[in-house]
Amino acid sequence: MISIFGTPLSYTTSTTMNFEFSDCMDYCLEMPACMVVADNGNGTCQIFDYGQISSVQEATSGAKVAMKMNLTGSGTCPDAASDNSVTTATVVGPYNTTYSNGIWKFTTLTCPTNFTLVERPLGQWCIGVVPAPNAITQAAGSEYCYAIGGGVLSGLQSLDEYNLVIEMAQPVLAGFSAAIRSYAALGFWIDGSRKAACKSTVTSASCNGTNEFTFSDPTLSAYDGYIWGPRQPSGIGSANSNCIQFPFLTSNGTSTGVDDYTCSATVSDTGTTAFVGSICGVRPSVQ
Repeated sequence: MISIFGTPLSYTTSTTMNFEFSDCMDYCLEMPACMVVADNGNGTCQIFDYGQISSVQEATSGAKVAMKMNLTGSGTCPDAASDNSVTTATVVGPYNTTYSNGIWKFTTLTCPTNFTLVERPLGQWCIGVVPAPNAITQAAGSEYCYAIGGGVLSGLQSLDEYNLVIEMAQPVLAGFSAAIRSYAALGFWIDGSRKAACKSTVTSASCNGTNEFTFSDPTLSAYDGYIWGPRQPSGIGSANSNCIQFPFLTSNGTSTGVDDYTCSATVSDTGTTAFVGSICGVRPSVQ
């Protein structure tokens, strides 16, 4: 916790506790959702959780305010008050702290409902498994993502993201109708478009797995989450196996890895696999 002289300036609500200020700071450190505490000067303090406070006015004396900060790798507070994070039961995500002209400002980053915020080297990213009411083409899957705050088909940056999608997909899979679940597998479109140079050809150093594709996810900088299924991707010899889907067995919700497949204007299933939604990504909104 960083303690300064100051008072809360802009906030929506808070909780008053019968604590001295030092005890209030200790309490905040133990509570995952707590962002800021303020001394009321009468043996009580105010507790501000994630998203409840947006600014603090610094002073030279008087009451005190303390703000939670991340530690650096050396176990000290960072030189710049930025990239702070907090976890609650419903929100996983950072809040950023900035200082200018005596005002400390807190901006919280939130994701759409049923999306999860992930940290990437190129910035924060919200990932969600978005179902469709019936089998859809890849183009329709992209449109579903765009309708959610201008989102796109998400890539898979890491193995953690691959496993996160599997976890997030389970309740979605369970919610499909019996008609949809009659397919042996259900697939979700993800980011990836086969390069022209990697169509109707053979495997080479420049066309070998994930590097056969280009990606539009703006925060994707690594591709470790593209865990390919057995003998996949297999469409390098084809002219139309140009997109990537994330399939799940309908019987038990497991996945053996991602797969390349045709993504024409009419293809919404393979006969045994129905494409029933998208893995969407969007930048978090600032509040």
